[in-house]
Amino acid sequence: MVLITIDTLRADATGFAGNAVAQTPHLDRLAAEGWVFERTYAHNVMTLPSHVNLLTSQLPYQHGVRDNAGFVLPERVPTGAEAFLAAGFRTAAVVAAFPLDARYGLDRGFELYDDSYPEGSAPGFAIAERGGAEVVAAASAWWTRNEGERRFLWAHFYEPHAPYEPPEPFASRFAGDPYLGEVAAADDHVGRLLARVAPAGAAMGVLVVVTSDHGESLGEHGESTHGLFAYDATLKVPLVLWAEELAPARLDQPVRHIDVLPTMLEAAGIDASALPHMAGRSLWRGPAPSDRAPDAGDLDATYFEALQANLHRGWAPLRGVIASPREPTDADGGRLLKYVALPEAELYDLEADPAEARNLHRAESDLVAQLASLLPAESEWPPAAGGVTEEERRALESLGYLSSSGGAALPETYGPEDDPKRLVELDRAIQEYSEAFQAGYLEEAERLARRAVEQRPQMGLGYTILAQALLEQGEVEEALRVMIDADRRRLASASLHRQLALTLSEVGRAGDAVRLMERYADSNDPEALNVFGLVLAEAGMTDRARGVLRRSIGMDERNPVARQNLALTALHGRDWPVAEIEAREALALNPELALAWNYLGMSLFNQGRVDEALEAWQRSVEVGPGDLDVLFNLAATAARTGRREIARPALERFLREASAPGRRGRYAADIETVRALLRGL
Repeated sequence: MVLITIDTLRADATGFAGNAVAQTPHLDRLAAEGWVFERTYAHNVMTLPSHVNLLTSQLPYQHGVRDNAGFVLPERVPTGAEAFLAAGFRTAAVVAAFPLDARYGLDRGFELYDDSYPEGSAPGFAIAERGGAEVVAAASAWWTRNEGERRFLWAHFYEPHAPYEPPEPFASRFAGDPYLGEVAAADDHVGRLLARVAPAGAAMGVLVVVTSDHGESLGEHGESTHGLFAYDATLKVPLVLWAEELAPARLDQPVRHIDVLPTMLEAAGIDASALPHMAGRSLWRGPAPSDRAPDAGDLDATYFEALQANLHRGWAPLRGVIASPREPTDADGGRLLKYVALPEAELYDLEADPAEARNLHRAESDLVAQLASLLPAESEWPPAAGGVTEEERRALESLGYLSSSGGAALPETYGPEDDPKRLVELDRAIQEYSEAFQAGYLEEAERLARRAVEQRPQMGLGYTILAQALLEQGEVEEALRVMIDADRRRLASASLHRQLALTLSEVGRAGDAVRLMERYADSNDPEALNVFGLVLAEAGMTDRARGVLRRSIGMDERNPVARQNLALTALHGRDWPVAEIEAREALALNPELALAWNYLGMSLFNQGRVDEALEAWQRSVEVGPGDLDVLFNLAATAARTGRREIARPALERFLREASAPGRRGRYAADIETVRALLRGL
């Protein structure tokens, strides 16, 4: 059993879907020889909840994972991997990006859960990820090691998720459409994996299932990527089943992500009672004859939601259903309808209007009422007073909501001004901010962030991104004012609290940072514990800091940042050998951590190993060129130990960069020291 998920792959981005520009020969072969479900719908438009739907056959309001950030799959929810393992299968997952990190709970039931992408060094808004070639290598190696066993493999590819940066030769072939270039690259990776797990002519007994978690808007309806809306550009996904014994067929009947797991279990001969709470149905049967239209009365409603803008921006939550009328009239003709529950509600006829350009909400009030009645009461968001589950409470607290975390509650009601359709220009500005920040256009990023604050002053995210742009420009005091203002207004998210604590600690206010983070002392979020442990160390509370950081590692053993912070804690305690050990363990997990190289250099220097320290600091400057503190350590130590070939360029570079506008005041004393050292060379 091989499940392949291709992140962010639109339903119409492949050759087998009729895209004449796409180059997807390997997926096209599977489609030509297998079953193609031409109307497959996801239930979420974000990576984590969508994969949870796939691997549990439960809907998001049932398993409780409603977005990427903050949510963890509860222990009470059984997974498909657990069912395969109990049935005697060897099980493995190889995932390509941080949203599927083991900390979020999808690792249960997998003997191997390979999430070996580099954590802790992704800049700005970038997500820790790895390329498809690494996924193929790890998945193929596991498949070979378990030759002859019954196997369940899940391989996740992050191409073609933004940013669209396809490798050659696809970058040149798709210079005008880099998204399709990444699709072509993903197809190439899939082909290499198939050569190992399902080689032509020798793949009897192998079922391959290919789908994506969601699509990509690419500008449709004003949305650049995904997460804001749930139009078919992001909600409709490809689904292909391939096995040598399957006769080629295309099925037009609507199906859902929650139907994938029951299908795989039936194909594997595993009784569905192994997972009694599955909401989907098995598709492991012959498709309907192509000359017969599906019976609308047999179709199940497809529930969907998009809550990211609500959770991170306070905009109206989006929920909806796709279904055919229960008793279609001749005029209805069994048409497939989509209802979107927003302050300005929407109804679309997906048969007659696949672009979803004509909102029928006002003209079809009876159908609106019928589809609205299909929205499950349990899916209500935000949860009704007293109806918050323990998992939802933890998730909301980790995002900065609820009084126990010091944040504001989500609004209980929403008006037209909160509808994401009216806020799409602001969404575009936030996307442009991200692009400007990543490209280093910091003044433009600051301008866009200030625009977001002015346009939506009740949106905490605006303050977060403004502070981020200011900090990157060295405007620390202004950034502090922005973050403290957001906190006083009860608009601060958990991520803003973390940044505020780090900044307070940086300017010598570690005690204030500790008091701020005390609200997260019992958190189950490793990121919150990492920051809490770090500021405790900066405040001299090294014993407590070690305990907090050990808790963080217990939740995520492969998190190098916690190890890095343990190295800093040891430095504060003047325990140089332990600092060296922890820094090396962090670097073993991710050799691109500039701070870990810096801490290693400091521990080595204090053990009298100056040459090794200089090498560590040089490496730190290479992987983190913007850290002037490390550059100062390198330059000053090299100058004082007579290493002129290292000292002069490092001193000159420090002087140049530390004298830039916005930084001169912060580094005034160091600048004078560097000038004196230069005169002495």
